[in-house]
Amino acid sequence: MKPGCLAVALVALLAPSALAAQPAGQPAQGEAKSDIVVTGHERKVEQEEKVTREARSVTRETDLRNEPLARFDDRACPGVVGLTQDFAEQIVGRFREVAEEYHIPLAPNGNCDPNIVIAVVEDGRAVLRQFQDKTRELSIELTPGERHELLDEPGPVKVYSVVQRRMQNGATMPKRQNLLDIPSATMEGGQSLISTATEQHIVKVVVLINRDAAVGKSLSQLSDYSIMRALAQTRDATGGDAPDSILSLFDTGGQAPPAGLTDFDRAYLTALYEGPPHVKGLSKLMRVNHHLEKIEAGKE
Repeated sequence: MKPGCLAVALVALLAPSALAAQPAGQPAQGEAKSDIVVTGHERKVEQEEKVTREARSVTRETDLRNEPLARFDDRACPGVVGLTQDFAEQIVGRFREVAEEYHIPLAPNGNCDPNIVIAVVEDGRAVLRQFQDKTRELSIELTPGERHELLDEPGPVKVYSVVQRRMQNGATMPKRQNLLDIPSATMEGGQSLISTATEQHIVKVVVLINRDAAVGKSLSQLSDYSIMRALAQTRDATGGDAPDSILSLFDTGGQAPPAGLTDFDRAYLTALYEGPPHVKGLSKLMRVNHHLEKIEAGKE
């Protein structure tokens, strides 16, 4: 039973006893306020659950209860392909501004090899197929389901993320090559009810946006959408129950998308990047509502 429901149930059970204890002919204490309903805490719990559901809906499917969420903790070097230099510099500048806000380390601007690439292309899926034919890298870095999503499923945006699993002591976990050879690494301690012995680090991201889908979108929208797809393992926000997020930029449901990062988006990034990276994913997502309330309270 939820705490709010329990409170209401206790009020209902105790009320008859309280009335019986009153002397005959005297009104029960607080009887004049009998129209008050104890719902405040229950509504707060419902709001927390709603925001957590929304956060889960835009998070890529992982074992949230047992695994940490992936985030970008290495030195980030954003780069842009397929736009004019002026537009590219604006997008890179926006990436660096947001990265600094969430204390993501940055490589020197203009003197680094991009590990975050935002590209506007004719057909992102075709680009990835050509890349796979030449390098076979997707077979090494991704699961069969992830490869299928990138190479076979349609969509205006394709995001290829390379995620590296590390121990809390920094040791890199080897990748699993088959069903029998299970990777292993050792360290002392590290596991608890809210944290894991391993961390998930995004080390490379390519965001491919189809050119025809980018038409009509502002640079701010494209920048902030790419930020939410690159700095976290997220997916598009779609449907009537989707949160108010820039991740709905390419949703064809008819509602106008936000102009940039929303309060929800900022709360999501704050929850992801606060504290250590080995906290279990669900614990991170349950903090989104807390940060959303703080952001909204700061506007009052």
